[in-house]
Amino acid sequence: IQQRIESVVGKPTFSDEEKRRFLSELTAAEGLERYLGAKFPGAKRFSLEGGDSLVTMLKEMIRHAGKNGTREVVLGMAHRGRLNVLINVLGKKPEDLFDEFAGKHKEHLGTGDVKYHQGFSSDVETEGGLVHLALAFNPSHLEIVSPVVIGSVRARRDRLDEARSNMVLPITIHGDAAIAGQGVVQETLNMSQARGYEVGGTV
Repeated sequence: IQQRIESVVGKPTFSDEEKRRFLSELTAAEGLERYLGAKFPGAKRFSLEGGDSLVTMLKEMIRHAGKNGTREVVLGMAHRGRLNVLINVLGKKPEDLFDEFAGKHKEHLGTGDVKYHQGFSSDVETEGGLVHLALAFNPSHLEIVSPVVIGSVRARRDRLDEARSNMVLPITIHGDAAIAGQGVVQETLNMSQARGYEVGGTV
């Protein structure tokens, strides 16, 4: 098993172009964290430092999904690394994030929530065409985002015909503590194969 699986999976073969792209993405992720740390030293930001490869992993997953016919990706994640994902994966404008750090935002109903609860959506170009990305809003009750994402994906699939229902990919990211074997996470897993709730699998 080690020879057949680990020899390949443990040593992926990436082209020089891919390696340069990964380096560029990692540099962007680390650069953002360094800038935020220097510019807003006292602000709470739940940095991605030490986990910068999440950005590259998500972008590669989206590229691969787009190449294979996926047209929508719905993402659910907790606070850690969320701001970096907003900028470097979903394409939120850095100046908008910096304004939020500086306390500038429009005063109307629904504004003023903390930055790391905010959702976002955008379209990204992949080899297989345009992919719509949606990051679900998330409260401080971290684990609640899983059924929200799955429900959103199920609704999107139901709007499509049978042949195209696999064009929506759910991705949920959580810390170790949020996947305890009880409560809403376990209920989401339990319902994942039920006819009225299944979404064809979640990453």
